[in-house]
Formats: sequence, C-alpha cells, structure tokens
Amino acid sequence: MLLDIKWTRKALTLGPRLRDEVERRIRRLHPYFPEMKRELTIGLTRAYDGLAFQSNEGTVKLMLDVRKARNGDYKSPTYWTIAHELMHLAQFNSKDVPGGERACDLYALSRLPPKYIDDSPSYLVMSKKTREAWDTEHASLAHNLARRAIRRRGAGERNYIVWWEREFERLTSEAENEN
Repeated sequence: MLLDIKWTRKALTLGPRLRDEVERRIRRLHPYFPEMKRELTIGLTRAYDGLAFQSNEGTVKLMLDVRKARNGDYKSPTYWTIAHELMHLAQFNSKDVPGGERACDLYALSRLPPKYIDDSPSYLVMSKKTREAWDTEHASLAHNLARRAIRRRGAGERNYIVWWEREFERLTSEAENEN
C-alpha cells in the first residue's frame, strides 16, 4: 500500500534534504505497520521526540522533533522514534495490539528488523547503562525477546512485558559480566 504523505506549513520550512530523509525513513518503516491509514500528515513538535494522532474521522498526523543543532545541522528523528509513533497509529486501528506505551515499545520491537532499532525503547524498563550503550547486539536481543514475549501473551501470559524486562536485564547483565 502506498503512503500519501503531506507536510504541515511549519514542517515545509525544513530543507528539502531533511524532509526527504524523514520521508525516506517513514516509507522504509511503513510496511511493518500495515494497520496504519494510507494518508499521513507530518508536522513538527518541540515538546516530545514524537507524537501520533488519529482523529475520529481517520485523519492521521505524525509530529516529529527535528531540531537544528548548534553546528547548524539538523538532527533527524531516529528510526526508533518514528517506529514507536507508527506503532501508536497501528494500535489505533487494531484490536490485536494492546494500548499503552510499554506495549507500543514491545510490539514495535517485535516487528522491526534490528537494523532499524537504532535507539533504546523509551518506555520499557532497562538500566541506564544499557540505554547509554545501546548497540546492534542490544537491538537483536530486544527484537528476539519481544517476539517471544508476544508469543507468551498469545498463550495467555498477562505479565509478558514484565517478563521481557526481566529477561532483557538478565541477559544484558550476563553479557556485561562475561566481558
């Protein structure tokens, strides 16, 4: 399904290269969130890394924090931030995906290939040390455990998110102790 992207007036003030990069990232991630509506308006926010809205009429808006750095460059949102917000849009349209921030993180982790998990999940509990040292190994572990956690939920486990958090902490701690 093709995605129809529009930009708010404020977002149009971003340079074309930056808009192209943000749009490229959204289009790369979109196939992992098939529940989303086809039309998407992108705007800017300064208060949060990202926000997603869907009106009762189905109008969808994705607000992203795109800031100018001190050196004059702009900082694009991470794939993870975009994916987390796209997962919210999937939550709005699916009874199979539970609501809430932690569930949003977990389901996004389960859907994304690790190469797109370029930052630590925002709402799942993990150590500050792990958050600050986030790398591709953490992304792969997080992805694989998220898939297992969702299977556990499907089998009736209610504390599947807590299971993920404990298991992720246990395995990252073991890996740190080995090094």
